[in-house]
Order: sequence, then C-alpha cells, then structure tokens
Amino acid sequence: MNRFSFSGANALLSGVALGDPASPPLVMVHGMRDHALGLFEVMERLAEQYYVIAPDLRGHGHSEKTSTYTMVQFVADLKALFNHLKIERATVVGHSLGGHIVLRFAASFPDLVSKLVLLDGLGPPGQQTDPLQLVERFREGVELVMGITGERRQISDIADAVTRLRRNNPKMSAALAQMVVEQGTEPHPDGGIRWRWESAVNMIWHTFSQSESEDLFALIKCPVLVVTGEHSLRYWTDMRPQLNDPVFYSEELARRVSLFGDAQQVTIAGAGHMLHYDQPGLVQDTLVNFIS
Repeated sequence: MNRFSFSGANALLSGVALGDPASPPLVMVHGMRDHALGLFEVMERLAEQYYVIAPDLRGHGHSEKTSTYTMVQFVADLKALFNHLKIERATVVGHSLGGHIVLRFAASFPDLVSKLVLLDGLGPPGQQTDPLQLVERFREGVELVMGITGERRQISDIADAVTRLRRNNPKMSAALAQMVVEQGTEPHPDGGIRWRWESAVNMIWHTFSQSESEDLFALIKCPVLVVTGEHSLRYWTDMRPQLNDPVFYSEELARRVSLFGDAQQVTIAGAGHMLHYDQPGLVQDTLVNFIS
C-alpha cells in the first residue's frame, strides 16, 4: 500500500493506492465519518486486478481540515486527484457522501469516467419539495453551522474506539476495525485520542439538494451500478422515523434508478448502509462482475 499527498482545492489532501500502477485505474471515494482505509477490505481484493486509488476527503483521515465544506470543493478535490495521478479514464466508486460526489464528477467530466458505482449513494428516499420543509431544513443548517466549535469527543484509547466502532457495526471484522481506528484517530490534547474526522463537514448536506442530484441522473452517459444493502433502510429510519415504509423505499429506489440512461441495481444480502464493513467480499464480487 502506498500513501501519497496531493493538492486539492486550496487544501492538502492524502490518498492511498493499492495494486499495479499499470493495471486499469479504479477510484474509490468513502463516505461521511469514514476515511480511505475504511474501504480497505474491498480495495485489497480489487487490487489484484486494478490499480485502486482512494483519497481521504477533506476534513477526514489524513487530509487537511478546512473552514468550509461545500459540494463543489469535494468535486474539485476529486478532479485534482485525477490531475495529480494523470488519470485519463477510470471506473469511479462512491459510498454515501462519496456517491453524491462521484455522481457530480461523472456528470461534469464524462470523458474521465468509464463506469460509475454508487454504494448506497443516492441519499434518503423521497424529495423535499414543500417550501415549509425546505425552510425548516435550512433552519437546521443554520443551527448546525452556528453550533460548530471544532471540539472533538475524547476517547480513552484505541481499544475503546475499536469497541465502540464494532458495537455500531457488529459485522465489521476485528482487523478492519483496528485499521480504521488506528488510521482514523489522533492524540487528543487532554489525553486519550479523538477521531480525525471534523464535525464541520456536516455542512455539506446544506450545500445541495436532492432534486438537484436527480436532475443530473440523466446526464450520466456511462453505465451505472446502484448498490444498496438489504437493511439500508434502517440507516434512514434511525434519523427519520417517518421514512419507515419499505414499499415506498423500494418504489423510490426503482424510480431513481430509472432516471439514469443506463443503470442497474443490486442488493447486497446481510448488509446495511455500511456495505463495505458488513459484506466486503460480496461488494467486491459485485464490483468485479459489473466492471468486467
């Protein structure tokens, strides 16, 4: 594994690469509160056939923390990665927040993307179109930004962080949990450790809308694979109980997939939102089948 640094959009960013640089490039973009090596168990298997590259998003992992986090910055960072490594064309994979980023990247730079994979990267089911709902969400964003302090939770040690992580992700392997914690934490000024992830990244959700995302689906010209977990709906209902409607969820998923010009959808059995934690082998097999 090779770790490297590159200049993003006015930020110093970090990335990792696995495999033979002469192999076809495959770029993987992680989600919120994760970092590049959270995808390691999937990356490791794919690296037997592809040159797998994964950046730490700004505000995550070993990348720089910045004062603002907007969607255009994240897309610009991904373009900077392609420029830095002189990638002419690649398969691009994005999980969750990473899915939103790679979607916009593929729409904006279609010549650079040969195939696109969205790992539970379409956002919550349904659209917020009612003006009152939009205003309420904007108010939530204002409160969030006003409440940003830069302070991060103190954790006693690596073992404690691993225990917490596996409690939240019980299917995650012990080895991956250890790697995610060791690479994703740093010393806390008052003792112990803290996550490298910066809570201010949450402002990203208030810099674009779901309807805006869906308007871009038809612009994606390359083949698209939409991957969801069998239990992905639980992730959304934990935050928004009103979304606990499996029929509506299935209908919304089918509607969104139909908006792409060339898309297929696969469900990973035994996985939730964190598919790469829960079923890395099945995710890897699904990606290989689609790419090849």
